[in-house]
Amino acid sequence: MKSLATIANRQNLGNRVVCECENEKSDIWKIRPHAKNPYLCRMKRLVQHPDIGAIEFCTRRGMRGISYRVTADRVRITANPWLAASVFPLSEERVAWILEARQKLAQSATEKFRLTPETRLETNRFTVRLQQKDGLKSTFTAERTDRELVINYRSADDFNNDCNQLKIKRLIAHFLRTDARQKLPQRLRELAEKHGFRFAQVRINGAQTRWGSCSARKHINLSYNLMLLPDELIDFVLVHELCHTREMNHGARFVRLMRSIFPDYDTLNAALKKRHTLHC
Repeated sequence: MKSLATIANRQNLGNRVVCECENEKSDIWKIRPHAKNPYLCRMKRLVQHPDIGAIEFCTRRGMRGISYRVTADRVRITANPWLAASVFPLSEERVAWILEARQKLAQSATEKFRLTPETRLETNRFTVRLQQKDGLKSTFTAERTDRELVINYRSADDFNNDCNQLKIKRLIAHFLRTDARQKLPQRLRELAEKHGFRFAQVRINGAQTRWGSCSARKHINLSYNLMLLPDELIDFVLVHELCHTREMNHGARFVRLMRSIFPDYDTLNAALKKRHTLHC
């Protein structure tokens, strides 16, 4: 499930073939022929679009359709090999969507969360507070109690310095990861049992552009940044990933499944979109 740092769209088109690339110029990166069917090769190439710029285009046999992914530094399109010929040329609507998504990401980057001596950050299990403490041997130190994390800093420390911001966020991330390992796997099992889902395994990672993900093998990955959310939104994300064990896309059946568990789906989804990860 994506956070605001990533905007993606997925489109199921069936076995429709339109035409090959016309307006875009492409450089072949890598082609891996399929063992039995040459039309199912795994391919990567860089496509230069006149308005968008460089687009990473690749094919993957496990795809059910076409995935469009926009991040702060790249645009990637992934498609089932059977649908590769239908991707380009991009429609005017698709180009407009990509440019709009890129603009939203740029705005989000300018509003990136920064910590100051006045910061009070509420996480799921503790509150982050910063306090001045001279005589420190290192730039920043942390002291954790049950419900509070105190970040100590020196009077000379510059909070406008990006390196210092990163140091503080990594201290916070350490404790978020510890809490995530204690809470999230157990909560995922509880929700799976309650709502009748099955998954193969769960892992905690440091993803900064998505709250969680689920593979076709029912392997669920959860970001420790989930510990920045209240319990209700954590459950919303966990159930979202569990629903992907049945529906691998965000189509109508997926939304119906989510609404059957969360009648206030729209409200929770809107609240989640306003949340950010630490971006460290």
